[in-house]
Amino acid sequence: MKDLYSTLGVAKTADAAEIKRSYRKLTQQFHPDKNPGDKQAEDRFKEVSSAYEVLSDADKRKNYDEFGDMSLTQGFDVERARAYKNATRGGGGGRRPRGAGGFPGGGGGFDESMFSNMGDARGTSFDDLLSQLFGGGRVVDPFGAGAGAGGGRARGPVSRRGHDIEGEITIDFMDMLRGKVVPLRIESESGSGRTLDVKVPPGIADGGKLRMRGQGGQGDPNGDILLTVKVAPHPRLKRDGQHLLLSLPVTALEAYRGGPIDVPTPGGTVTLKLKPGSQNGQTLRLKGKGIASPGQEPGDLLVTLDLRLPPPGDAALLAALEQLQADEDPRADLDL
Repeated sequence: MKDLYSTLGVAKTADAAEIKRSYRKLTQQFHPDKNPGDKQAEDRFKEVSSAYEVLSDADKRKNYDEFGDMSLTQGFDVERARAYKNATRGGGGGRRPRGAGGFPGGGGGFDESMFSNMGDARGTSFDDLLSQLFGGGRVVDPFGAGAGAGGGRARGPVSRRGHDIEGEITIDFMDMLRGKVVPLRIESESGSGRTLDVKVPPGIADGGKLRMRGQGGQGDPNGDILLTVKVAPHPRLKRDGQHLLLSLPVTALEAYRGGPIDVPTPGGTVTLKLKPGSQNGQTLRLKGKGIASPGQEPGDLLVTLDLRLPPPGDAALLAALEQLQADEDPRADLDL
């Protein structure tokens, strides 16, 4: 990938104002409206816009300066990247990535637990470890850089279909609900490559497949890119088809008294009315608050009540419960 500072025509020491001025000048120069039908100007406009998106953001720029192109991959983890960099100090970590910043040797401690399932990081090549560190966002084309921009060296006449490239990307659960555009880096073994925007539709299933036609290996026609989408689990929400499942904590008072309570949903907080005497484990339905996939009716949000009793030690509460329920046996009719 071309150095982002060179793309904007500024030095690495440029401040935010200088970067913004150069961005405005270049986008005016290469804007498609001023260059109708000029594919080269259109590509240049996209390069400038992508570079500015990174360098105008202080955190993204800091990560880019330290790690180069690697910081632009989907799922990039700064702490794990630093741990890997520290682990390979002294030249034992294999090939370094290209691009601004790179992975120079550095000091600091190394947390072995980060690589507990990856073997010895010092004996693992950078390419082999990359997908384990960052959960996707990069695939390697062993036969070349693929089709399109950055497609590598020119070849002679091609008479057969190009090969397909397979890969995997990981998205958050909430991004699955809303849909997301994921940058995907395609690299050849020689190091040349390109970046594509992968449009992940809302509601895609964990393990779902995406096909990017004509973006694979060069040929007649070009091959495709086949991606498997992994959806990271959510701490509170689960998926059941098009429905979402939520375990909702409620107090004993709220359940016994009934009435309105606030329920968080992916689309914002809504009010749910409990019936007096609601029981633990009871499931209530919020219509249309589930997963909305293109061309399908939205699913529902199924809310299961998780009744939370007061902490023990309240003598007055215990006496009141004994007076109310001492003679009750909820298991009297239970027969297995």
